Amino acid sequence: MAQRGNVKNPEVIEGELLPAAPSPRLRLATIRDCRRELAKVYIEARRGLLPATEAARLGWLLQTLVSVIRDSELEERIAKLEAQQPNNTRQGRF
Repeated sequence: MAQRGNVKNPEVIEGELLPAAPSPRLRLATIRDCRRELAKVYIEARRGLLPATEAARLGWLLQTLVSVIRDSELEERIAKLEAQQPNNTRQGRF
């Protein structure tokens, strides 16, 4: 199927014009969501339904997303702890 930039052209089958099937919407808001999706990618790759290169790419993206989620959660927790401190002033060399 021909592709142009990020937009996929519809596929023609037996003279009938069909739009490309939309990909399912994934919920990847938590580390648990990412873990679940990573397990799906692994299973599909092991069964030969997903090429190893695609599985590696998706695995890397999911791991990057996990890192961002973890950093964001830590940032929120630190902000809450700092807000609970008396005088709410930062001390230190930073």
